[in-house]
Amino acid sequence: KGSDLVEEKTDAEKTTADKTDPAVPAKTKVANKANLNDDEKAAVKKAIEDANKDKFPEGTTVEVGADGTATITYPDKSKDTIKGSDLVEEKTDAEKTTA
Repeated sequence: KGSDLVEEKTDAEKTTADKTDPAVPAKTKVANKANLNDDEKAAVKKAIEDANKDKFPEGTTVEVGADGTATITYPDKSKDTIKGSDLVEEKTDAEKTTA
């Protein structure tokens, strides 16, 4: 039986990633969700940090890739990932055009 082969980690064995369920902020509107520019990456990073300011331990880093996927690295080197499709959405043509 599977229960004979596996057991849940004790709290002491759990990594920060095991214990932390990062909050996903509202989607950030970007010009091209397959290729974010540096300003858009910074906006996504700030949104994640703001949404999780009470959850993330000090020393946690957030890195945002070109497709908006965020990798959260905790001080114990464990990681969580939030898919870009959960974090960014493409601007409409009207939003891309500035008056």
